[in-house]
Amino acid sequence: MHELLEKVNLQPDVATQYPHELSGGMKQRAAIAMAIACEPDLLIADEPTTALDVIVQAEVLNMLKRLQEELNFGMLVISHNLAAIMKLSDRIGVMYGGQIVETAPSENIYDTPKHPYTARLLQSLIDPRRPPDKVKTIEGTPPNLRNPPTGCRFAERCTLATEECRAEEPPLESAGDNHETACFHHEEVSQL
Repeated sequence: MHELLEKVNLQPDVATQYPHELSGGMKQRAAIAMAIACEPDLLIADEPTTALDVIVQAEVLNMLKRLQEELNFGMLVISHNLAAIMKLSDRIGVMYGGQIVETAPSENIYDTPKHPYTARLLQSLIDPRRPPDKVKTIEGTPPNLRNPPTGCRFAERCTLATEECRAEEPPLESAGDNHETACFHHEEVSQL
């Protein structure tokens, strides 16, 4: 047990402490130690940095990457934190309305998104190098998944949507360069 705690940068005496005595970052590290105790082939990290400050987030992400390399396991990261996803992932899958709408190598997602939702999501990120008035929001509301719409679930919020998009659900298909998207108009996404 002590060896596992040391692997996640915790002192062995943490094992004798109660959860309320640990900080959020320490609790996260302890959870990661428990996850790697069974020597998994695949580690599923669901929101691994939620509620942690920026410095602790970076430490946890670096530690996860180091552990993955040391212990040779695959990792599935589920997160809304795009910085965390980019740091930890070789390949990214973007979901909208409960469906995967785009998958590609990480750098392709960021450099050349092929789905309008992905493009808008990236444009909505606050970038300190960009004036605040250049940040774009995604108009409208997500679909009701109890009664999902016919066709593309992003159609009502998409400026590229046509009647085809509203009538038929686009399949997840190749968009080149090991890139897949569920969009009838993926060639036009770069114009958004």
